[in-house]
Amino acid sequence: MRLLGIAPLSQYSLRGRLFVFLLVPFLILLSVTIYTDYEEGLQVVNDAYDHALHNSALALSALVSRDAVNQSLKLPPQAETILRIGIEDQFYYAVTDENGNLLVGDKRLIPLARSGNPDDDNPAYRSVVLNRQVIRAVIYRPQPSHDISAPDNIIIVIAENTRKREAAAAKIITTTLITDLVFIFVSLVVVLVGAHYAHRPLRRISRQIAARASDDLSPIDESSEPLEIHALIHAMNRLMSNLRDASIAQQHFLSTAAHQLRSPLAALQTQMDLAAEALQGEALQRLRDMQASANRLARLTKQMLALARAAPDANLNSKSQRVALNELLENAASEFIDQAVLARIDLGFEIAPAEVWGMTWFLHEMLANLIDNAVRYTGAGGTITVRCGIGKSGNPYLEVEDNGPGIPETLRASALNRFVRLNDMSEGSGLGLAIVKEVAQAHHAHVVLLSGAEGRGLCARVVFPSQT
Repeated sequence: MRLLGIAPLSQYSLRGRLFVFLLVPFLILLSVTIYTDYEEGLQVVNDAYDHALHNSALALSALVSRDAVNQSLKLPPQAETILRIGIEDQFYYAVTDENGNLLVGDKRLIPLARSGNPDDDNPAYRSVVLNRQVIRAVIYRPQPSHDISAPDNIIIVIAENTRKREAAAAKIITTTLITDLVFIFVSLVVVLVGAHYAHRPLRRISRQIAARASDDLSPIDESSEPLEIHALIHAMNRLMSNLRDASIAQQHFLSTAAHQLRSPLAALQTQMDLAAEALQGEALQRLRDMQASANRLARLTKQMLALARAAPDANLNSKSQRVALNELLENAASEFIDQAVLARIDLGFEIAPAEVWGMTWFLHEMLANLIDNAVRYTGAGGTITVRCGIGKSGNPYLEVEDNGPGIPETLRASALNRFVRLNDMSEGSGLGLAIVKEVAQAHHAHVVLLSGAEGRGLCARVVFPSQT
């Protein structure tokens, strides 16, 4: 089909395929129907016109009389006029004796009179060529009559051309073609409209799947769908079930990996602390540097595992529940009180009741990263305020504000990406805010980075969807 400039059938829509599959048999059926209707109609027309020719032959036989004196046939002057009434085609007639000798009429019809024999049908019909045109002729042998004026043993031949027959045949085929084309057009329209209606369940399922979140792997309800698409829905539900199983396996691996990595890293840090007590001078300094690197490695490992668990394919919805942000804030922030005190940072809380739908440990990880970043970069003598509640728009929110160096407005958008470090002096790995962003997206929330109070520091605000 490419050679003809037509796209392969596989590139058509289902309605396009249905249209093509129906159009081809319809066209074949149209050809057969036109042929059969034309043949049947032409037969009816020929029978009607042949019957008219026979009637003309009967009329001619009644008009012919034998003169008693000269024994010749006479045709009254008005006879031909009567025969031609209502005849639009060229008309020919001849009367011969039983041997084919012309008695009256057109001598060109003598071969037709001689072509028959007494055993033929009476009347007999022939189609021949006369003067380079097809004519239709009837050969009639009148039955013997008791009327002494009626001629005996004569043959009457009446012929006409086929213009009227051809015109009638053309009208038949035109009417048949128009009728069949209308029928095919209406049939295709009805089928395509029906196909459009029948595809509504597929379009509805497509919209449902398109509207789903990337982590929504719940099965599709098939109870209200047609039986014909149950196999498709079953296949899609099996795929989603496999994805859920793979996600659960991945989360199990990450949990196991986090536990297995945390233990040796904690043991390494403990051993370094013990070794530091027995060392002095340059060896002690090198050990302190190793301790700092181990601490960064432990934090980076924890963040990378948290980031992996926050990925869109983690299927968090299956474990979501109601989470009180005020309780979450108290538990997460209390873990950093000692660290804040050692860094001489004023860590305060402004708590108001608020609830969201999500995963407690996940939201705890997000809030812990926000507070940890604030504690690390605010500096001695700084202030950090952690808030939660319901905003003026009715949306729950979490907020961590500090008066540290902050983030320039031009860099705030990129700061939420993975492994982005704002400067070479930064101790972080560039994953803290990326984890916050991933967790927020998993909970259909969004992160906003603003300037702190009086234009100083940074205010990281996470706004959740309205829960009403």
